[in-house]
Amino acid sequence: MENKNGANNFFKGKNFKYGSNAVILTVAVIAIAILANILVGMTDVKLDLTANKLFSLTDVTKNELKNLNQDVEIIGLYDDQKLTPGSEYKQVTDLLNLYAKNPHIKVSYVDPDKNPSIIKELDPDNTMALKSTDIVVRSNTNGIEKKKKLQYYDLFAVQYDQSTYQPYTTGSNAEQGFTGAIKYVTSKETPVVYFTTGQKELDLTTNYSNLKTYLENNNFQVKSLNLLTASKMPDDAAMIIVAAPKNDITVNESDLLESYITKGGKAIFMFDYLANDPSYDNFNKLLSKYNVSVDYDKVVETDQSRHLPNDPSSLVMDVKSNDIIPQELQTVLNNSRSITILKNAKEYIKTTSLMSTADTAIGQMVNPSRGKDLKGPLDIAVAVDNQGGEKPSKLLVIGNASFMTDATAKDSVFANYYMNSAAFFVQSMNWMIGQKDEINVPTKNYETNTININQLQSSVMGGVLVIVLPLLILGVGLMVYLRRRHL
Repeated sequence: MENKNGANNFFKGKNFKYGSNAVILTVAVIAIAILANILVGMTDVKLDLTANKLFSLTDVTKNELKNLNQDVEIIGLYDDQKLTPGSEYKQVTDLLNLYAKNPHIKVSYVDPDKNPSIIKELDPDNTMALKSTDIVVRSNTNGIEKKKKLQYYDLFAVQYDQSTYQPYTTGSNAEQGFTGAIKYVTSKETPVVYFTTGQKELDLTTNYSNLKTYLENNNFQVKSLNLLTASKMPDDAAMIIVAAPKNDITVNESDLLESYITKGGKAIFMFDYLANDPSYDNFNKLLSKYNVSVDYDKVVETDQSRHLPNDPSSLVMDVKSNDIIPQELQTVLNNSRSITILKNAKEYIKTTSLMSTADTAIGQMVNPSRGKDLKGPLDIAVAVDNQGGEKPSKLLVIGNASFMTDATAKDSVFANYYMNSAAFFVQSMNWMIGQKDEINVPTKNYETNTININQLQSSVMGGVLVIVLPLLILGVGLMVYLRRRHL
């Protein structure tokens, strides 16, 4: 009888009552957590907590996909089921899952080792030289199939270890590559741009591979043209780019360029500062017809706020927005020469300064026989709108060619400004040919956040974790126990 009464008293006691409540509350919390996980697993909700949003699409891509009105197929030449979590290509497939949400985009993966015929199917003429891990983006535009290959170096930012000379990835360019490829394969027309050779210009493949990729991502086809041996300009030339010639052009080259421009051609001339000071008489004879000329100086800045620390020749340039450049940009140009807008103004020629220095800049003559140093402000980039030929034409003359080179893109200092320089370059090109909306997605760098602590801080943190925290937990437990004894 006492046992029965004792049992009744136990079940009616405060300890059982509060203990039961605690058990029920614990079970309820666990059930809610399980239910929440099941519901989240049934949905496609994910949070991108990476510093540079590696697994999210930028507004640039969202706008491009929003306006997409034709089907695009993206084919990865590898088995995505074999990708391990955290691998580089797993990041790519996770990003492609976001593209695949668009009803016009189909993403698939084919392992060429298991299905070798896929290479022949995608590239029957072997013009793309496809291999495993490449990605092909294709679409049918006006009955014509357009394709774009993306390989490892199109998807990842790569640098080389200075001690081992081994490559390592520093970030992701996948979004820039995919969005640019989609724009390329869905564009009705693709302007062809020719980089000239013949006067020791910077090489397209060796010096401008990053720029070439960037232009292709913005719906330009890029080729080379030996202007020295050419008998005429290519019929498909939408633009001619002369990049850092070390010698003057010949009279025949000048005549070809003038004839091309007169018939409505577009041309970009980029001149680096050169210590050996070659003469550009034929260049200037041609350019003077469009009210500009190239100076024989090296521009330096005396105002420390207008150049990089301890480097007066690395000019900080603020590009103001106008009808040509729709957004304000800041970039850095190293070792530039100035461009002069001539005073023999013509009513059918409009010149616009796109980059200019402050009043404190000086154009130091490389050869004193050229004359006195030039005083700022000095123009570094000038756009020309010529309405006086057989058809309207446009020119861009820049006193710098190295700001768009691969070396600049990899430099630890200048790389920070490379994307702004690329935006300036492509926006200028778009103005020249009437194309709009460039694709400009900055590299998403891999960031490893670290905390540096000294010995004292390490000792304090160790004491907190080993002594203070356990005592705090013990104290809270003791307090709860004492309070429950009096319930």
